[in-house]
Amino acid sequence: MKIIYDIDCLLYFLKKERTDLLEEEFSKIVISNKVFNSLNNPSISDSIKDNLNSLVEKEFVKVEEISFNTETFDIYYEIKNDHKNQVLGDGEASSIAIAIKNNGIIAYNNPNAIKDYLEKYDLRCITLEDIFNDLLKKGIISKEEYDNFLK
Repeated sequence: MKIIYDIDCLLYFLKKERTDLLEEEFSKIVISNKVFNSLNNPSISDSIKDNLNSLVEKEFVKVEEISFNTETFDIYYEIKNDHKNQVLGDGEASSIAIAIKNNGIIAYNNPNAIKDYLEKYDLRCITLEDIFNDLLKKGIISKEEYDNFLK
């Protein structure tokens, strides 16, 4: 099953320079081209961009294009033009669209903000806490690391 990352979850691991934990937890993750472009803009530090680009080069992160005239674009466009939706940016909307199209799991830190889409499309959402709980259960991180990560 595809794990589609939004900016917030991925950025946490990039900032902490602990993407090795993602590689321990998942065989591959997916981000939209909108998320990729946001994380490669000039305001983002070079170390974050370098870490992300390294993950893409080694094919751990797959960048999925939201192309015009595709079903994924239509879903993205519908989400972006949902007038009840006042909080979702391009990254969130594109991540949700990819998850819907691929019946994937979305990695997003604020499931309440997207709960209407989670319910409407029967999507599963994982948060940083879920990821760290699993890493702790598998013995990949210690209780002390777990506590420090979630501070």
